[in-house]
Amino acid sequence: MPVFKRISNILASYKLSCLLFLLLLLLTYLGTMNQVENGLYQSQQKYFESVFVVHWGFGSVPIPLPGGYLVMIVTFVNLLWGAVVRFRWSWKKVGILIAHVGILTLLAGSFVSYAFCQSGHMALYENESSDEFESSYEWEIGVGEASAGAPVTEYIIRQSDFDGLTYGQSRTFKFSALPFDLKIGGYMPNAAMGNGAASAPHGTGKLTELSLNREQEQNLSGATATLLEKQSGAAHEAQLWAGNNAPVTVEAGGKQWNLALRRHRWKLPFTLRLDHFKRELHPRTNMAREYSSQVTKIEDGAEREIRITMNEPLRHRGYTFYQSSWGPQNGPAKGPFYSVFAVVRNPADQIPLYSCIITGIGLVLHFMQRLLAYLKKEKAKKS
Repeated sequence: MPVFKRISNILASYKLSCLLFLLLLLLTYLGTMNQVENGLYQSQQKYFESVFVVHWGFGSVPIPLPGGYLVMIVTFVNLLWGAVVRFRWSWKKVGILIAHVGILTLLAGSFVSYAFCQSGHMALYENESSDEFESSYEWEIGVGEASAGAPVTEYIIRQSDFDGLTYGQSRTFKFSALPFDLKIGGYMPNAAMGNGAASAPHGTGKLTELSLNREQEQNLSGATATLLEKQSGAAHEAQLWAGNNAPVTVEAGGKQWNLALRRHRWKLPFTLRLDHFKRELHPRTNMAREYSSQVTKIEDGAEREIRITMNEPLRHRGYTFYQSSWGPQNGPAKGPFYSVFAVVRNPADQIPLYSCIITGIGLVLHFMQRLLAYLKKEKAKKS
């Protein structure tokens, strides 16, 4: 048997389908149990967004497993290639074919969401406006000239470029327009700034690594940045910590430069202003029964007032704003309040709906055909 045909038979086999479904069941169970101790985000990263994962059975036995990312890709190939190889065209099987298309559409949409979805949050006080939102999990390092009020060019280093620079590892980033190279190292996923230097303007404190919190939003990253001047070779070191409220300012090349370790930000094609936040409490409690935000969307010089509630999000130009939270929770009854919006930009957000409709049509058609065939058979028996 040729190698290609053997591989083709394996990819299209029912045995592979059963194995993949068992692996998905196992990963779901292990990920759910791991979530109890390590939180949702870390479990999702380890078991479902990985190619391979090592699960420690009984706390000490390493068990290598394929990650959810790999299993879903192979599942897509198995369903697609199985339909191509095994399907025999017949009107009696057209419903099953349509159902398969719906499932494949769902898997493809999941990949699009994983690869291209942007999700984060935006917090606004009343009368405050913004045209960007920030990630809840991903970090970035921003570098730009310290200039009072004047617009500057900022250079961004994504977390994926420095995430693995732990335990003494480092990487040098070169920017042709800057008079220095930037060396990043000693990255800590969760850190604290010691020696009472949390608000030090030049990042001169000492970073201490902490164990990860179950809730990823509570982790504050830290890293060591060294500015290496291109002409003189002078080195200027600064400690970057996500808990700092202001950027660290370092002098290099005769100028002042701002460096900030912060949540990754995305720019919006419009501006949102919070005009008024309203909350209604349950009687004789401090628990919110309902809360909503009156906002103004500013785009191309035009303004439009919109009300966002817990069940009525704002959808515009591919972005969806959900009323997520508010604060301060224990603040005065008349404010001032800030409103927190969960922001999502997902090009495949409607694909689950479409795939369910396609799959439903296929199953209804298939069972209707079987029902009509059964009724026809019963009628023939009676006659």
